[in-house]
Amino acid sequence: MAIKGVDISEHNGSVNFSTLKNNGVEFVIIRLGYGSNYTNQDDKRFAENVKKAEAAGMPWGAYLYSYAKNTSMAKSEAEHALRLLNGKTPLYGVWYDVEDPQLSGVDVVATSQTFCDAMENAGYYAGIYASLSWLNGSLNSSKLDKYDKWVAQWNSSCTYKKAYGIWQYTDKLVIGGKNFDGNRAYKDYPSIIKAMNGETEEEDEEMLTYDQWKDYMERYEQEKAKEKVSSWAKDAVEFVQKEGLMNGDADGSFRPQSFITRQEVAAVLKNEHDK
Repeated sequence: MAIKGVDISEHNGSVNFSTLKNNGVEFVIIRLGYGSNYTNQDDKRFAENVKKAEAAGMPWGAYLYSYAKNTSMAKSEAEHALRLLNGKTPLYGVWYDVEDPQLSGVDVVATSQTFCDAMENAGYYAGIYASLSWLNGSLNSSKLDKYDKWVAQWNSSCTYKKAYGIWQYTDKLVIGGKNFDGNRAYKDYPSIIKAMNGETEEEDEEMLTYDQWKDYMERYEQEKAKEKVSSWAKDAVEFVQKEGLMNGDADGSFRPQSFITRQEVAAVLKNEHDK
């Protein structure tokens, strides 16, 4: 079953990830930047988009637009990607975008190998993004068969004959009044990449948000407040109440099973001192 996604860059402006999710988008591939490792070639919204994706609980991937005319430039482009990723794990992989007209006549097989190998050596899942014509032309090499492919073909079906994992089927997917490139993924990339990184199901358990934790604690405290005193502590509770050391709440409830705070301990000690 195909998984719906979009790819974005600074050219999409400020993206509302809630709107994406509400429209069935399940993943996003975010542009890192373009070309060699210069900060002025970073995508201005990469960090912002990653932060938004993670806050929305949406798995993301990353891509770098290539201008590399030789393997030295491809190495610099790999360094560019690694600098921006900074140890993050994109669960939809890292993709090398090979499509610029300036690359006509360039050995894009060698540059693609250089970039993807650098990504894999750094522990990332790497693949190549290109149009159908590029994949059937300059990139049609058995040397690249081991890398996943993200095929750009704006059509009713994908006619690429070799293996691929993602199909970019349109550049006119309108969501919330914004135009996006629409994609369909045919692999469970998060599971593949987590397994590749040795993550177990136990490690993959979702962390509670602060609000969820707070809600659980409030409910737990409410339940504990309703519990009666244990038989072994009944005499002790009656004693501290009788002696005025612990008086309980203003409504007369004592909440014997509830937690005690430092301020409550201080009040007990003061009551003892004042006797």
